[in-house]
Amino acid sequence: MVHLLIDKVALGGNLLLNVGPTADGRIPVIMQQRLTDMGKWLNINGEAIYATQPWDVTSKSDDISAYYTTKGKDLYIIFTKYPTKAVTIKNIAKKPASVKMLGVNPKVSYTHNGQSLTIQPPVLTEGQFPCDYAWVFKISGCLK
Repeated sequence: MVHLLIDKVALGGNLLLNVGPTADGRIPVIMQQRLTDMGKWLNINGEAIYATQPWDVTSKSDDISAYYTTKGKDLYIIFTKYPTKAVTIKNIAKKPASVKMLGVNPKVSYTHNGQSLTIQPPVLTEGQFPCDYAWVFKISGCLK
């Protein structure tokens, strides 16, 4: 369900959850698990979802599933497949104040050249990933 939420929000939409109780008033266990998983993901990455707008200058890559949202002067890149090599995003005219991955402490290396930003994702071990399903990079202060 997290992938569906990301796709809808990055395109400017909303996600309507249709979770209703059974005849005896219980929420099915599978739906409880899905809602709990979504809540855990949003605890870490919610700022890339709540009160955001789609980025109208999307830069797609063939080998990585990336979605873009914005809030103020910040750009969020949501990867549904963790990038294992450097990622270049075009149409970033302004040098970012910072680049960080939400939910982790390791510093994110990046370079800004002309209108391109290249991010080198941190190498994380299994236990260091902040969440499952999707990972968010926040590029602060890069939008006008």
